[in-house]
Amino acid sequence: MLRNILALVILITASGPGWPAPADEASEMLTRAEALYYEADFAKSIELLLRADELLARQAGRLEEKTAVKLHLALGFIGLNDSTRGKAYLKELYALDSDHRIDAQAFSPKVIRLAEEAKAEQNELRCRSVFDETERQLGNGKSDPVVKLIASNVAKCPGLAALSAKSGELLFKEGMEAYKKTQMEQALEKFQAVLRLNPKHELATEYVDLAQNKLELAAGRALFAWRKDFTVGEFALAARDYRELLSLNSSQAIEEVRTEYRRALSGFADSWNKACTNDDVAGMEDARRRVDALIPVLLVDPEGPSFGEDILATMKTCAHTRCVQMTSPLALSRLKNRVDPQLPPYLLSMIKDFPMTIRIRARINEAGDIAAAELLGGNALVYDAVRAAFGQWKFSPALVQGEVRCVDTEIPIVLKFGQR
Repeated sequence: MLRNILALVILITASGPGWPAPADEASEMLTRAEALYYEADFAKSIELLLRADELLARQAGRLEEKTAVKLHLALGFIGLNDSTRGKAYLKELYALDSDHRIDAQAFSPKVIRLAEEAKAEQNELRCRSVFDETERQLGNGKSDPVVKLIASNVAKCPGLAALSAKSGELLFKEGMEAYKKTQMEQALEKFQAVLRLNPKHELATEYVDLAQNKLELAAGRALFAWRKDFTVGEFALAARDYRELLSLNSSQAIEEVRTEYRRALSGFADSWNKACTNDDVAGMEDARRRVDALIPVLLVDPEGPSFGEDILATMKTCAHTRCVQMTSPLALSRLKNRVDPQLPPYLLSMIKDFPMTIRIRARINEAGDIAAAELLGGNALVYDAVRAAFGQWKFSPALVQGEVRCVDTEIPIVLKFGQR
């Protein structure tokens, strides 16, 4: 009686006016069919479920709804005492989801027995199909699909174990062919696959050791060649050696090389930043050239251009805190306006040691004007006149890597007043 009341509530919820409709037609049919089943109206329930089954068959995904429809179709036919058709729909359910679980506490022993039989029969059909496909792939000499089929299905299809020996021999044959061609990495993969199928295969065990030894020797030679080329700065050749190491898949050697590359990049980055701090443009350019020489390696590495990116990021900007150091000839080549010192007659009569050289340690600001001047040498009596004239000099702004910079320089001024 309670079931009938619950079914009536479900039916009203699904179809009564004023209630929101289910998401789509198939879901609505399933909801109504479940209600009809609990009312024991199996025929009408089946009629709705067959339509829902047809609608869902045209759609991708929705596994949960599809299996629910198959289960309720089976329950409907079992309710009509048609166990054959009920079992057929249970088989279709397990064809959709071989791991589907039916709660033994929720259904009658008859339903559980039919479900177990259907699951076993469907699994037998699936295993036969997998077995036939495995034999077909073996006949075509394709070992990789065979290994995958056996590995993924042997737990549910014990009969596949009988093909393991055949598969192992095919894999061993392919491994030997690769070994004779010195394709050691491929050979090793084949021999190891043989041992996964048959751990007691003695020849495969021996050839695993032989292939590994040859790979280690090849990796050692490639690493030695890399060290030699890298040490002398032949980075293009070192990149070739690194590519060979990668093909050998020697994780230890590869990690050693990557560590050395990162150390080299860090050294160049430190040099660049030190040159930046000292306003050493030539040093910055030299460090950048050395980094650019390593680019072929960065492209070879599995990480690609992102390899060492964290180190290279430290070389993107140079925060200048000092002025550019410039020689006197280079600074004077940028001179736009010059004013000579004017000495009063009384000074000329007092000073007899002409010609006289005054050295001026000057700072030229970003606009090209004199920002500071320290006078050295000569006679201090002329410093005021020289400083007044030098303060009117005008230079072209200094551009370094596209940035306007102040300049520190030392400029000699030769005074020739009173020279005979």
